[in-house]
Amino acid sequence: MRTFLPLLVILLSGCGFGRIPHYRPLTPLPDVAFLTPVQHDSVMQDKSWPYIVSMPEVGGKLLYFGSYHTADPDDPQMAWIEREWTAFNPSVALTENTGGFAPGGNRSAIKRLGEFGLVIRLGQEADIPVYSLEPTWEDEVGMVTSRFSPEEATVFYTLRVYLSERGDERDPARMDKLARHLLGKRGSRPGLDGAVPDLAAFDRIWTEAFGDPRDWRTLPPEAIWPGDAPTRLQEISRFVNEVRDRHMARVVLDFVKQGERVFAIAGGSHVVKQEPVLRAALE
Repeated sequence: MRTFLPLLVILLSGCGFGRIPHYRPLTPLPDVAFLTPVQHDSVMQDKSWPYIVSMPEVGGKLLYFGSYHTADPDDPQMAWIEREWTAFNPSVALTENTGGFAPGGNRSAIKRLGEFGLVIRLGQEADIPVYSLEPTWEDEVGMVTSRFSPEEATVFYTLRVYLSERGDERDPARMDKLARHLLGKRGSRPGLDGAVPDLAAFDRIWTEAFGDPRDWRTLPPEAIWPGDAPTRLQEISRFVNEVRDRHMARVVLDFVKQGERVFAIAGGSHVVKQEPVLRAALE
């Protein structure tokens, strides 16, 4: 039995068949700040994606692959991930996304879950444990609603998907249909539970709590990106990212400190922001 199993709390309830398990870490973080968006941009001025963190100084126990997101099996990043995986020979894999173990080969996994699907598939083929870097929904929403109201959180989580899925659609009826559908899904989840019952309430909260004069229906996708001088929507986005970064870093540290060879993959911005915290804890 692996050494980390006695310390592990695997949260299988609510994950659904085939989904990779969450992991609740025990390791505290050092008193070191994660990079801000401005610091992140400064680091990346003369660099490009992917952004890879490896630490031979801690025995070569960590390779953290900061990816750009793509679901194209022929994208050069996929071959890069496979090369790094083979050379590193991990004993445990950690991935952003809760994914699922995809049937079929690598191409099928990539088409379904992008670069995260590839790592899940590689872990499956290697017969090693694969865990999500993500906090559970309940843990994340609990943290978010300790800072923001359930109504604000519902608007944020609905808009995060809406602004992505809306695409170029600008027909008012179809935009409202999509928003109602997503509000029904996000707004009924544990911790939010009907805080925003319909689009009329959504409009009211947008006006009163967010104070943004723009029409949320036609916001550009970047309106929800975190920033150093954020709108209320971006402020929530930044806090959600901080919650996720803290959890991800703790998961990585738990497994490295247990002596595992950890291959972790997350969107590159997460890896850049987490790097100083990981180095402070491990070096």
